[in-house]
Amino acid sequence: MLPLANLNTLRFKACLFSLLLVVAICLFFILLGNGSLQSLLAKNREHRHLNFQFQVSGLLQESRQELSRLAELIALSPRGRLSSRDELSSALDRQWELLQQSWDLHSLKIYDAAEEPVLSWGSPHGNLTAEQLSQVLLSGQSLELMRCDLICVQSLSVPMRARGGDYVLQVDRTLSRQMRRFREMTGSDIGILSAVRAEAPPEPDARYLGNWRRDVLALTSRERTLPLLNRLAAEMGELAGLKHARAFEFDNRQFDIRTMSVDVDEDGAQFVFVEDVSSQVSHIEESVQLLLLFSVLGALIFSAAVAGALWRPIVRLRRLAEALPLLTNGRFSDARQLIRPVHKPLDRYDELDVLDNTGLTVCDQLEDMNDMVSRKTAQLERIAMHDSLTGLDNRYSLLEQLEFYLELCRYQPASVSERGYLFFIDLDDFKQVNDSLGHQGGDELLCVIARRLLSAMRCGDIVARLGGDEFCVFVRDLKDPDAYRILAEKMLNTVAQPVKIDEHLVSVTMSVGVVAVNEQGDTLEAILQKADMAMYHAKRHGKNKFQLYTDSLPPLSTADSASSDPANTRKKGPPLPLELVKPR
Repeated sequence: MLPLANLNTLRFKACLFSLLLVVAICLFFILLGNGSLQSLLAKNREHRHLNFQFQVSGLLQESRQELSRLAELIALSPRGRLSSRDELSSALDRQWELLQQSWDLHSLKIYDAAEEPVLSWGSPHGNLTAEQLSQVLLSGQSLELMRCDLICVQSLSVPMRARGGDYVLQVDRTLSRQMRRFREMTGSDIGILSAVRAEAPPEPDARYLGNWRRDVLALTSRERTLPLLNRLAAEMGELAGLKHARAFEFDNRQFDIRTMSVDVDEDGAQFVFVEDVSSQVSHIEESVQLLLLFSVLGALIFSAAVAGALWRPIVRLRRLAEALPLLTNGRFSDARQLIRPVHKPLDRYDELDVLDNTGLTVCDQLEDMNDMVSRKTAQLERIAMHDSLTGLDNRYSLLEQLEFYLELCRYQPASVSERGYLFFIDLDDFKQVNDSLGHQGGDELLCVIARRLLSAMRCGDIVARLGGDEFCVFVRDLKDPDAYRILAEKMLNTVAQPVKIDEHLVSVTMSVGVVAVNEQGDTLEAILQKADMAMYHAKRHGKNKFQLYTDSLPPLSTADSASSDPANTRKKGPPLPLELVKPR
């Protein structure tokens, strides 16, 4: 059994695709050949059916002519004139049995103008009606009839003009001789089915076909054909379905069964033809099997040829395909080992040589680009995630880590007591520093405050500058509920220490808003809004303070927010004192 990895190779897929392609083509031609043979068989069956109809019509016509000659011979006297009824009666009494055996006669009747026959030999059934008798006498033409009751007979009624009075001679003959001749001429069996019966017989036998409601009146090879008709009638509900049916299998043989109406009535008596087509069906099956065998051999040979021709090129493509992922991972030396250098003149390169040469060139270029991108990426990451002045995390970095922490809190069990806190810091009256010391002095002060905030934090806590004089400190997993107080006071005390800027000592304070960030259901926007609200409450109540956000904090009105804004305070009244101490 092949390893699973080999099933994914291009070699295997190429062989499989070529094999499937050849098999599909072979199957197409097999189906085409089988369809042609089946069509030829169907046409041959139709031709045979038409030939059977022609043979039956010919035999019936021949039998009619024989009956016409027989009627003339019966009616002629030894002196060459038409016999009277009395002469005919005397002659037929002596010769009836001989005529019956020699000509397969069923009955012989003589009529005058009366409806009932005046003389009759053989079966008493099948008399002419008054209309039929009048038609023969008046027209002077013979009348041919086919009657299928208990048996199927061919009847010919001939008018006779005798000196003793006109009469009609009716000769009835069974079709057994014609059926035997049909069997000898065609090699197929023939039978006669009765007309559709209104109701089933009280005691049906094997000759009654229940689904078709017909009796088998006559049949050649009865021992073999009658069970076939019984089974066919049991499986096929209507006799008309035989027109569209294919060969019918019975006793390991194939039979084609067709019908022909004895008269114009579809529900009337029917001839049934039973032809053994086993040899034709076997020939088609053998032809299809032979085509299938040659197709399999051709597919295997073609697949082997394709595999041999594509083996080496596909191996080279496989190595190149394995090298490309190594280039994306930065494993350039491993990629060079897989891509073989091409040692041949450029004018003799084929497509695979061009691919290998291009792969080596791309490997060298990507290695150079990878080094340059690594350097630029490190610079961009620092610029994107850190404040350019203080080196702290910027607003984007803080928001990203807060969002990640909130996502973890959503899956944290409620029993965990650890909390995270966000400290929103705003420097008090920082604008006076810029006005007094200039922007350079203000920037230097911001850098000192950033370093002091970092010194007050634990390893892993986040200190970020949001912009201007606003800072944020994010502390994870504080177990003690009052730990945030200690940390806030530590930050206030640390920042409040005087700072030497140029020749001046500057003392600056800050207002801090504190909010817990591990409460499930809080969004990032809600947490920032709460921290901002808590910071404004701290600034409103004297500055240099911290305020923890609780739901009981009153909301700030627009006027309160404006009055708590340091910029607005400076506009409306005198500035708050800023301690500027010149060192001794």
